[in-house]
Amino acid sequence: MPFTRDQAYAALASLNPAQVFLDSYRTKKLPENLEIYFGPPEEFFIAPDTQALYSKNRLIPILDDGNFRLVTFLDPDTRKLIQMDIESPDEDRVSFNHWQQYLADLMITIGESVDSDDLLPRMADLIGFTHVEELFDYFDQTEDAWSEARRQFLASIRP
Repeated sequence: MPFTRDQAYAALASLNPAQVFLDSYRTKKLPENLEIYFGPPEEFFIAPDTQALYSKNRLIPILDDGNFRLVTFLDPDTRKLIQMDIESPDEDRVSFNHWQQYLADLMITIGESVDSDDLLPRMADLIGFTHVEELFDYFDQTEDAWSEARRQFLASIRP
């Protein structure tokens, strides 16, 4: 049975996210254009029969990447967050043990696309990411070993 928009909202709310994530379910325009980076996976609610291939009727779709290319699911049993590429429903792209790890990954994406280092702390504050100093350290070291640095950075983030 597919999950409804209300069920997805409740699952997202259970993670105690920053208000901007909950607001994304009510409005298209978010501060600092954050809607570019996340929002509700509307396509799954418009065509609920498409969910089963991805959710296995247990993973709850809570967010997408703003383009419905990458969807984040909440596993209600483990409370892990699982991301899947829409083009590869049988493969988990990445799994996060907790919300701050998801936010760390989101901040990497944001940091790679914004031109101003001054904007990053504001965006981090808006989404509730509490590891800005570590994020800047990560960006400083990634020139030589991006992949390993990313793995270590995500693993180091605590709830």
